[in-house]
Amino acid sequence: LLGAKELKYFRVYNRWGQLVFQTNNWQDKWDGKINGNLQGTGVFVWMLRYVHRDTKKEVFEKGTVTLIR
Repeated sequence: LLGAKELKYFRVYNRWGQLVFQTNNWQDKWDGKINGNLQGTGVFVWMLRYVHRDTKKEVFEKGTVTLIR
C-alpha cells in the first residue's frame, strides 16, 4: 500500500470529464456519490499519481471502473 506521503493524487471523472472525486490521502475512498448524491450505473475514469517507494520516481496510472447499482 501507498504511504500518505507517497500519494500525489487519486481522481475520479465521470463520462463528461467532470472531476467527481479527488484525494491525496490513500485512506480516502470514493463511495460512488457526487455531492452526496448516489450515482447510477456508469463508467468512470480514475487517475493515480504517486511516488514509488523504492525507486523514488513519480508514477502515473489510469483506468476505468464500472459502477453498478
